[in-house]
Amino acid sequence: MKKIWIEGIETAGLIHTLSKGFSSLGYEVLTFADKNPFYNYSYTLDKYNFIEDLKSSNLLSYPLLTRLNLVFINKFAPNKRIRFFKRLQLRLLKKIDFYIPVFDTHFLKENDFKEIVKYKTKIIGYFVGSEIRIYSVFCKHYEVSPQALGFSFLNESFSDKATKLRYFEKYAHCIFSVPDQMSIATKPYFHLQLPFDTSKFIFKINKNEKPIVLHCPSNLDFKGTTVIKAVISELKNEGLNFEFKFLQNIPHTELLEELTNADILLDELYGNGPGLLSFEAMASGCVVLTKHLESSPNCFKPPVIAVNKDNLKEKLREIVLNRNKQVELSQKGKEYLTEHNNLDKVIKDMLQKMEATPLQLKEFGYDYFPNFEAVSKDILSEEQNNILKSLVLN
Repeated sequence: MKKIWIEGIETAGLIHTLSKGFSSLGYEVLTFADKNPFYNYSYTLDKYNFIEDLKSSNLLSYPLLTRLNLVFINKFAPNKRIRFFKRLQLRLLKKIDFYIPVFDTHFLKENDFKEIVKYKTKIIGYFVGSEIRIYSVFCKHYEVSPQALGFSFLNESFSDKATKLRYFEKYAHCIFSVPDQMSIATKPYFHLQLPFDTSKFIFKINKNEKPIVLHCPSNLDFKGTTVIKAVISELKNEGLNFEFKFLQNIPHTELLEELTNADILLDELYGNGPGLLSFEAMASGCVVLTKHLESSPNCFKPPVIAVNKDNLKEKLREIVLNRNKQVELSQKGKEYLTEHNNLDKVIKDMLQKMEATPLQLKEFGYDYFPNFEAVSKDILSEEQNNILKSLVLN
């Protein structure tokens, strides 16, 4: 039985969903992730009990640390724990067929990547957002105001993210991503089709007398919350009849209930969606308004209402007043999920690429072919181009 190691930061239950999908198709899946307070998922390896978890998973047959030392490291020397686990994990990956980091990875040096592929372990690039998106470049490339995003997004290292992407481009077997995360990419990649377990959701077309409009931002700046709230106030003042709910930091089970009872989700205005929240809304019967890159390939044409800061007010008014259109888009959303994003299909498509030879990958046909020369000339600063030129990979 082939083994898949998935680790990282749990993002909207994605690690749990990937694990469920691969396991259902006969793969042994090992997950290592921090617990998310909004989800009740458990993982193969817990960062505070990883020695015992490794032993119970038959990856470690003898204790390497006494209980006393383990307690000391966990409580008083977390950096030592991370370094220790990294060294141990590199050895463990000899027994792993596929390594999939989601959002985060311990391995950020080129020697780490070289060590992993030396074991014939396939690294799978699986990019979901801020771990690889360079916001200073993103803003120029997709005409987003840097001021709208806020200082926290722009206070990042161009060099660190660029280096990380170049390592994956050199050493990963294949990469799954989307264009607004890959402005400086040089090699082709596959579309990141989000796997979706529709069994967790109750699909319901509500037709509430006062349509319920939800906004549930994970980050106020990047989702455009200030603009959204201003538009809501303007429409309310003009007498448009709807109920607005602003939700943050609630357990996932409560969020699903809210989505089931709502009519419309206002998701995000700057990143090109739909993302997981939008798909959850579609699975629950909501109409989704979100930013969408309309030049996306045919594999990514979801039935959402594409909005930006300039047309949001007009688009929201139109859909609130048009009940027939609400029903039509709700039904199309469910159909789209079933066809393109159901868990079994997405995992099978991923496995086709993961199990393929390099020649077979080319024959599948990549979804995206970056034009780095144009980005380098028209988007990047001289300093950024110099940084990229200085990245010499061994």
